[in-house]
Amino acid sequence: MAYLFAFCRLLTGIVFLMSAVSKLRGRAAYEEFTVATRALTRLPARPVAALVVAAEVAVAPLLAWPPTMLAGFCVALGLLAAFSVAVVVALRRGRRVPCRCFGASAVPVGPGHLARNAVLIVAAAAGAVHAGTGAVPADLGAAGLAGAALAAGAAAVLLSAIGEIAGLFTSSP
Repeated sequence: MAYLFAFCRLLTGIVFLMSAVSKLRGRAAYEEFTVATRALTRLPARPVAALVVAAEVAVAPLLAWPPTMLAGFCVALGLLAAFSVAVVVALRRGRRVPCRCFGASAVPVGPGHLARNAVLIVAAAAGAVHAGTGAVPADLGAAGLAGAALAAGAAAVLLSAIGEIAGLFTSSP
């Protein structure tokens, strides 16, 4: 169970850190994200974009410190729920908005993004349940931690590319 918890914790932290860094890597990247946000919500795009990025930045440090792990998982779950709702709304309205979750992807939001969010929701929920028990994370040792980190890193890279992967199997209009 300790390995699964470490995997969930690392996967969630890595994914949100990658997402925040991709948006903050330059002015153009942030503007692209803000434009995509404007297309996905009726709320003012600039404050929503800033709030999303701030929350994404907060997830990894919250997960790194045992007393705030549950809060980190809860922030991640809130973001994932909001992202999923935004994708569903865009799909129902027929909007072909590019996902700027992990950078400059031109692939419009779609079922692949919902599948990615579902996997991340399961990982964050499992981590939250474990963190909510108040159990102190077990010491996995260097090899165990390295194995969990390698698996979580590989899963994070795969999940960050799911939109492009799904785009390979869908027809272009």
